Amino acid sequence: MKSQTAKRLYQKAKYGPAANKNIRAILRKELLTNFGFEHMFLMADILIDRFLEIVQDADVIGDHLEPFQTVIYGYDKLKKFEFARRPWNLHLRPARVSIVTTEEIARLRDGASLPQLRSEMAVRILKEAYAQHAILSFADVGLVMCQVPACVARLVRWYREAHPDDFIPHCGSVLDMGPTRSHKREAVLLYLQGHLTSEIARRIQHAPENVDRYVYDYQRVFELTQEGQSVTQICFVTNLRPHLVREYTGLWKEFEAMKKTESANPLPGKEKEKDTTTKQDKGLSSRL
Repeated sequence: MKSQTAKRLYQKAKYGPAANKNIRAILRKELLTNFGFEHMFLMADILIDRFLEIVQDADVIGDHLEPFQTVIYGYDKLKKFEFARRPWNLHLRPARVSIVTTEEIARLRDGASLPQLRSEMAVRILKEAYAQHAILSFADVGLVMCQVPACVARLVRWYREAHPDDFIPHCGSVLDMGPTRSHKREAVLLYLQGHLTSEIARRIQHAPENVDRYVYDYQRVFELTQEGQSVTQICFVTNLRPHLVREYTGLWKEFEAMKKTESANPLPGKEKEKDTTTKQDKGLSSRL
């Protein structure tokens, strides 16, 4: 019974946000946020039902879809700095994506296997939506491709290994949502190099409050590590997970290694500046 409950909760956490990505959610947020329906959820739902009936009767829903195309809702890229990191507070934007393109069908006709194409198809769906200012999750892509989110994550990882310099837009890489690659490494290293929060946020295209959160968590882990606390003790004090504590500790070690490398191999300009300073000091000493 417990295993079934845990599985049900897991499924709800994975697919719950996707179930609420539709035009109904957009209308509901608009009414609750901008028209004073904060405490009138039932009335808002009744109005939304009526609005949707009117729209359907008027037959004004979207343009004609091409074969193998569908419409999917993602998080609005243009309003990502307004995100409260809770799915029900996020702005949604529709995007038209192709389940399979004519080029991919032609490759299948010419002998390519579907498993070989799946990683490219998953990344292509993510990029198609992103070009329309919609950010999709792995669960969204999985529903389009009839795959579980873990499978989509694996497909994206395979694609990244073959194309390490290619940016793949999804909720993890753009919004730091979910257990995917985040911006904490870039944010913390830039902070340690002396950059301000506003500049860091602009460089990594991320929310300033999240940059501050990364830096704050890093400082706490660093101070406790310097005091000799173990990972378990740091987790208890900071309420961070063990892998996050190890990640922040690794960032500190990485920065220390970078400083040692720079001191051992100074830039040519700095060497010339040092030599010039030394010569000036010697000349000054001789004149004295």
